[in-house]
Amino acid sequence: MDVLVAGFLPFDSGKTTFAKFLLEEAYERGIDVGFSKPISGINGWYQYEYVVKSIDAGLLIGEDLLKLHTAIKSSDPIEYEGPVVTLLLPPDPERVGWRESVYTSIGLLNQISVIRVSDLEKTKHYYVPSNVERVVESLKGEIRRLISTVKAEPVKAEKSEELLLNSRSIADRCLDYLKNRHEFFVIESYNNAAAPTAKSLDVNAVVVVAPGKAVVFKGDDYKRAVSAISTIKEPWRLTTGDVIPLLNPVSIFDIEPKKVSNIFDKIYKVSNIS
Repeated sequence: MDVLVAGFLPFDSGKTTFAKFLLEEAYERGIDVGFSKPISGINGWYQYEYVVKSIDAGLLIGEDLLKLHTAIKSSDPIEYEGPVVTLLLPPDPERVGWRESVYTSIGLLNQISVIRVSDLEKTKHYYVPSNVERVVESLKGEIRRLISTVKAEPVKAEKSEELLLNSRSIADRCLDYLKNRHEFFVIESYNNAAAPTAKSLDVNAVVVVAPGKAVVFKGDDYKRAVSAISTIKEPWRLTTGDVIPLLNPVSIFDIEPKKVSNIFDKIYKVSNIS
């Protein structure tokens, strides 16, 4: 059984917490479990701890990725589980004259500072020099250490967008490889993207998570809804809010703030697995 977990909100929907509970429950039942977080990112300021962990690991890793990897005591290579990871760095507000409107209008493309892309054959890191130079001085030392440790190659800011777009097919190759190794597989999307990659839609069930609630759809129904409003090749350009109005849920249930139990059974029932 394969399940896609997506978020209802752009931030703080609870995807990782839900995916972790689901994987842990299946793992504790003795089921062979695996997961993928195909596309992920961390903020170097708010998640500084994971900058340090990345330096120690010699590999850019994200918080959600490491949480899921640790929860199920995974033996899969973490770079396959999270093949594309970006490090975002907020710029120094002094550089924009402390103008809030200018600061808040700085887009992601100007914050992406380090990128890791892992194929089944190799892992490569990249960095955007112009974005690294914009960061506050208190972070620059650690970021330069990370760049040196992972032997990142410099790329221009405009090239980083192309790099990330092309990396989705690479992420799908890692996803396919891992899916074929496990009985039960969970894919976690990012933000409120309908799906992180094209092959993330090839699942038995889709769970869209919001604070306190989860709604479950059949995988085939969800994929048809996505294809009805966009090319199936780029489902990440849609949000779950675009897709949900086209569907009838097969299950809706409450999520408690503490560990959720029996969610595996609730999803299994609607997955068309005999």
